[in-house]
Amino acid sequence: MEERNCPMEDPFAFLILDFLKKSEIFPGSLGTFRYRFQRTGKVNDGTIQAWVYENICFEKARHIETETFPWTEEGMASLRSWLNERLRERGSEPYRVWGGQ
Repeated sequence: MEERNCPMEDPFAFLILDFLKKSEIFPGSLGTFRYRFQRTGKVNDGTIQAWVYENICFEKARHIETETFPWTEEGMASLRSWLNERLRERGSEPYRVWGGQ
């Protein structure tokens, strides 16, 4: 079987300047890795605050890390790097709904 040495695709590649124009607050997750963004101001003259937290609703989370980035091309690149580093540190598992007795 041939082994491929493909770099892992950036799961945060969707984070570009225009994406965050869609909403002031944007929550999301990759499996059990939770994140949230809040923007202020305008493109090239505003900021993006980002949070990562445990697999629970934001309002009840206790293990929160946060960072603020300028809402610029460079700031978005830094945001993507920061999120990828947090994802490597915290890890993620596929999201499951446990049922049964």
